[in-house]
Amino acid sequence: MPNRNIAAGIAAWLFVIIWASGFVVARGISGKIDPYLFLLLRFSCVLLVFIVIMLAMRLPLPARHDQWRLMGIGALMQGFYLGPGFWAVSQGLEAGVMSLIGAMQPALTAVLAWHFFNERSSSRTIIGLMIGIAGVALAVSPGLGESATGTGISPMVIVAAVFSIGSITAGTVLQKSSIVSVPLLSAISFQTLGAVLVMLVMNLVFGQWSAELTPATLAYLAYAVFVLSIGGFTLLTWLVRSGSATRASSLLLVVPPLAAMMSWWLYDESLGLVQLAGFVLALVGVLLARSSTH
Repeated sequence: MPNRNIAAGIAAWLFVIIWASGFVVARGISGKIDPYLFLLLRFSCVLLVFIVIMLAMRLPLPARHDQWRLMGIGALMQGFYLGPGFWAVSQGLEAGVMSLIGAMQPALTAVLAWHFFNERSSSRTIIGLMIGIAGVALAVSPGLGESATGTGISPMVIVAAVFSIGSITAGTVLQKSSIVSVPLLSAISFQTLGAVLVMLVMNLVFGQWSAELTPATLAYLAYAVFVLSIGGFTLLTWLVRSGSATRASSLLLVVPPLAAMMSWWLYDESLGLVQLAGFVLALVGVLLARSSTH
């Protein structure tokens, strides 16, 4: 089905661009609003939009047992992914280190998908993942060199970062379980509810409940709601459901280098030849990993 393959290809790279822009949003809201409050507002607004759409379209609710499963997946893929990740970075973890830890997510997804769903990856896919991880490491290596001279990072911060990546990995794999039969909009609505509940708890524990609701902050919030969550997360869920979890998650490898290029363009951050080479290498790895149908 060539038309479906073309649509999947467009959706895949549109997702990459959208997901990479999330780093730009995180940079833009820094100092203007507590990140946990921002995430709570973001997911709450997304949930409200989905509720309105479901009511307007009169969509049926999933079965009770599927509702709990969907909420758990949403808690993993959004709440427990973004929450601990934000906390780790706020505690001094370099973005480059976080990106490097995140680069292990596609490989871990491949292992879990093979173990639980017999989703086997071809040698081309495995080689592509390895090349992509090397590209991410090369792209973030300048930042890693700078952070090596800084103060030490608490082991709990590393644990939080690893937990963050483990959460989105588990959620991605679980998207291939029996809940794949639940209509996409209904599924994402209950997954968003799971994320809202997680962020509500994290706000009570870590949040400051402080915000400067300037036009810029509200613009970032609107972008996060309609583009990052409704657009990006819907695309990711559809990609995982309609194809291989490993191939879908391999797209995340090119996100950190692309985010660095966006930051260079928007915020005049440094971008050297090493980072550009890392981006190219990561892109080659992702293209190779996605070129196989098995």
